[in-house]
Amino acid sequence: MRVFLVRLSGKQGHLMNNELLEAHVKYLHILSEAGHLRFCGPCLDDSAVMILSANDMDAVRGLVENDPFSGVNYYAERKVIEVQEATPGNDFLLGWSQDKMAITATPSN
Repeated sequence: MRVFLVRLSGKQGHLMNNELLEAHVKYLHILSEAGHLRFCGPCLDDSAVMILSANDMDAVRGLVENDPFSGVNYYAERKVIEVQEATPGNDFLLGWSQDKMAITATPSN
C-alpha cells in the first residue's frame, strides 16, 4: 500500500456536536482496524492531519470523503498528498532518485 498525508483545514466549529464526534471516532476505529489509518490528530492551528495507507489516490480520497466530518464539511478543505515514506528500512531514502527530490541550497547570511 502507498502512504498519503491528508491535511484538513477550514474548520467549521459550529458544526461540531456529540453525535458527529462519536460517528467520526467510530469511523477512525474502522480505518484503523482495516489497516488504513497510521496516524491522525488535530493541529494547534485548528487544522488536522491524517496519515493513511491505500492502494491509490482514488481509494484514499474515498476514505477521506466517507468520514462523517467530510459529510457535513466540518473541514472545508481536504488536501491529499502522496508521500514517499523514509524509514530506517530504506535508509531514509539515501539511494532514492535525485530527480524525485527537490533539493534547495539556501546561502547563509
